Amino acid sequence: MTPGQGIDGPPGVLTTVGGRRLHVVDEGAGPPLLLMAALGSSWWDLDPLASRLAAGGWRVIRYDRPGYGLSDPPGRGEHPTLLGEVDRMAAVLDTAGVQTPAAVVGHSLASLYVEAFGRVHPDRTAALVVIDGSFSMTPVHLVPRAWSVWAARWLSDHAQAICVWLGVDRWPRERVWRLVVPPPPEGFTADHHRWVGQLFGRAPFLAALVAENAMFGAMDRTLRRLRHTNPLPAVPSRVIVAAPRTPGWRQFWEWKQRRYAALLGADVDVIPRARHFVVSQRPDEVAVAIDALAVG
Repeated sequence: MTPGQGIDGPPGVLTTVGGRRLHVVDEGAGPPLLLMAALGSSWWDLDPLASRLAAGGWRVIRYDRPGYGLSDPPGRGEHPTLLGEVDRMAAVLDTAGVQTPAAVVGHSLASLYVEAFGRVHPDRTAALVVIDGSFSMTPVHLVPRAWSVWAARWLSDHAQAICVWLGVDRWPRERVWRLVVPPPPEGFTADHHRWVGQLFGRAPFLAALVAENAMFGAMDRTLRRLRHTNPLPAVPSRVIVAAPRTPGWRQFWEWKQRRYAALLGADVDVIPRARHFVVSQRPDEVAVAIDALAVG
């Protein structure tokens, strides 16, 4: 492992996993917990929750997926896959020297990775937590898999050229991030704004965001196959629901998340009047729900 370079004072290290440098942040002491970020999220989006979990007695490990944060972008012709990310999760734990089962926690799209990890590596899973997960109740077939793969590869390979053609050095910019991610109770730090200003919306970020989103249907299909062949381990599990304020939508969203919890055999914690990025907006309540797993 080598210290992260290129920005003054980033937390964590750059470590080689699968021939690519990944930015890994490892903090706290106690039972290991692998914390997976949402689509388009980098390490700083999880800072409010990670700091509370570490203070509560967890060893919290998180990493930027390829193209996000400080991690290297995917290689030419590569695209995200569900099982590829599961392999990366296991490799990060190996590199960190984690030899005991870990709690695996995922926000939003990362719920697919977390569930798949539990099904592929039941012996390495101490607990499963989904935070406002991306649960599709019916198979996603809007775009054929071959088209999704082609689009993901093309966008990954041509993101820089697209930015040049559009005349922008990055998109989206920090103001978009501020609209999507609510501040934690203590507010964002100057470091948050500096990292977002330098890294958010660069061509590698844009390519990773669009490619991962394009592959959602293919990853969902892979997960559905795993559900038929790989049972979940008998470990504590939770679905944490960010219940929105809007009547009607709130009831639907809670119902959908409870359906997901039933599939996982998980307990449910509902955080009312919350936004989707509840990991930033209401980190204390999310941490309390995870602490209740009492792993280790």
